[in-house]
Amino acid sequence: MPHNDLYFRVADATFRVHLTDIDDARPMLPSYAPFHQPDGCGEEELLFTMTVSDGAVPFVGRGTELGRFDCGDIVHNVFRTDDEGYRILMTDMAGRRRCAMDCGPQFRHCTATLYDGPDACPTEMAFGLGNALMLAFAFAGAYHNILLMHSSVTMVGDDAYLFLGTSGTGKSTHSTLWRRHIEGADLLNDDNPAVRVDADGGVWVYGTPWSGKTPCYRNLRRSAKALVRLQQWPENVMHRLPAVAAFAEVVSSSSVMMWDKPSYDGIIATATAVVQHVPVFHLKCLPDAAAARLCRDTIAAAYGR
Repeated sequence: MPHNDLYFRVADATFRVHLTDIDDARPMLPSYAPFHQPDGCGEEELLFTMTVSDGAVPFVGRGTELGRFDCGDIVHNVFRTDDEGYRILMTDMAGRRRCAMDCGPQFRHCTATLYDGPDACPTEMAFGLGNALMLAFAFAGAYHNILLMHSSVTMVGDDAYLFLGTSGTGKSTHSTLWRRHIEGADLLNDDNPAVRVDADGGVWVYGTPWSGKTPCYRNLRRSAKALVRLQQWPENVMHRLPAVAAFAEVVSSSSVMMWDKPSYDGIIATATAVVQHVPVFHLKCLPDAAAARLCRDTIAAAYGR
């Protein structure tokens, strides 16, 4: 199979990346290597196809502007087009153009052009492409019971624990405390895991090619045991959230486009299924070993252990 035509499988969903102007796309996508499907997708229906081509998508708005959204290290300008799709323009925090992407209905077919300047190396070009792929996966996945969540995930055996919160809350720190003080704990993903609800109501957490500043790209899945909203506090206190508050935490931690009603409806349905099957907690804590142990023990108590 040509190396400019690649297939990747994330959260039991396969997508295709085709680069028309690059012979070998693999150096641009090192974090995707564990998810590469060298034999393609067979008869499986693709989650989406991303075609990357120089000059295919101009860096100008098209259609109705919906807003400008700061996502930490990149800004998205989103436009709704007349064909029920979107144009998304991406700039970094220095204001440099990185990627322009057109997305068809349900994000099943996307076209992107990378804008990285004359001195761009594969790593620089990967920044725009990686963000485009993450967006396409998040919003195409919304139609298939998949949530891409802002979370750090620790696994112990076959179980996964998702730590939620805004940037700077201490998600990565709490994951590290589990690895130091909870036997068998390891990191599954440190920023953008995928959560999928299967046909039997099982809730699974998957590693992805997107893990923030921590290079943790593990093609693994674990059963979701708990979601924990973290808050810095001068003591360690933890309680289980009621259903409405739990639902709000799951939705607010997921990648959503509220203005795209079909995908948003899918996210709402998936979030509802998650909180029906997995407990959600609020942990107000210090960054210490006692907080990790309290978290583990409170979750175990909820399961009657």
